[in-house]
Amino acid sequence: MNRPARLVCVLAIISALAVGLGGCACTPSGAKSPEAGSVGATTPDAAVRTFLDATRKHGTLTFVSGKEQKEDTIEYWFDGDRYRLTWYNADGSERLHMISPDGEKLYYCYVEEKVCAISYTLPEMHQWIFNGPEGWDLGAGAKDGDLTVYTFEAKKLWNVEGASQQFYLEDLVIHADDTRIVKTVTRTTSRQPESESDLVTSEYRFDPPEIGVEIPEDVFTLPYDIGEKP
Repeated sequence: MNRPARLVCVLAIISALAVGLGGCACTPSGAKSPEAGSVGATTPDAAVRTFLDATRKHGTLTFVSGKEQKEDTIEYWFDGDRYRLTWYNADGSERLHMISPDGEKLYYCYVEEKVCAISYTLPEMHQWIFNGPEGWDLGAGAKDGDLTVYTFEAKKLWNVEGASQQFYLEDLVIHADDTRIVKTVTRTTSRQPESESDLVTSEYRFDPPEIGVEIPEDVFTLPYDIGEKP
């Protein structure tokens, strides 16, 4: 092979390598990011696991609860067990922050009163909804129209020291399609229920989430001093 031909061959190889490297989502160590690799689910099971197993996630949802079916907009940030849920008023202003700065304690931070108070439930409840109960096997699920449904029987009562009330979770039910979780339905009440009529049904209707995003550290910082619930 003459010199010009060799040069063309070398350039072709370099170009092919560059294209190959450019198409790889890699960490600084050169390993493929597991969260980047899990995006783009094609089954309900994969869609649920993609969201629940993601270490970092951010998005918005509509929370619908009670007989009045009142709707609230919530924005959420999760980084492992740490999280923040910000509740908005109808005009788009912030009303309430639910913040767990360490994954162990949960505070309700009231915007108007500018005070944070200990929650009447532990972070575990929201961690179950957004990260999944630890060790939960989804199973095959059940068809509900175009969606697949996965049910976790919780039957869990939280009685937090210093909180104003108890909190009980009967179950949570995840509804998913082939791409994402569409909604999660919970049944709860403020005490140990005597019958199913005591339970309040709530829906977390998810918008498409952001998976594996960087989350600023100050998202999990309490914005106000800790005091009494207003």
